[in-house]
Amino acid sequence: MSNNTIKPRLIRLIHIAKQQVGMSDNDYRALLANVSRGKTSSKDLTAEQLETVLRHMKAQGFVATVKTPDGRERYRNLPNQQKKIRSLWLELHEAGAVRIAAESAMFAFCKKHGGEGWDKDTDAMRDIIERLKKWRDRAT
Repeated sequence: MSNNTIKPRLIRLIHIAKQQVGMSDNDYRALLANVSRGKTSSKDLTAEQLETVLRHMKAQGFVATVKTPDGRERYRNLPNQQKKIRSLWLELHEAGAVRIAAESAMFAFCKKHGGEGWDKDTDAMRDIIERLKKWRDRAT
């Protein structure tokens, strides 16, 4: 890929990541300035600097998604516990216990029952898995 196609793609991903991790605009601008020695606009950064920003966002919990042909999101690189949560969620949907199979609904459930930082807390993820297993057992 040429630099002309990489930069716009990276900028889009960074803006999606900023929204997904809930980063304030001030924190975002500070991150850009830190990575680029003073530049506060993603358009002014090089492709390498944009990749550094994206790595930082991934460390903050950003998970890249891909839209499937039917419009559903498919998450890449999920930790094993999150994969298990997703698997249980889809089982519950197939059993009719969960009305909406979308990952956004699953994440809302996890945030409600595991707290704000559930995706970084292995104990919270374990509790969510156990809760989903019990729900699955009742539903089937």
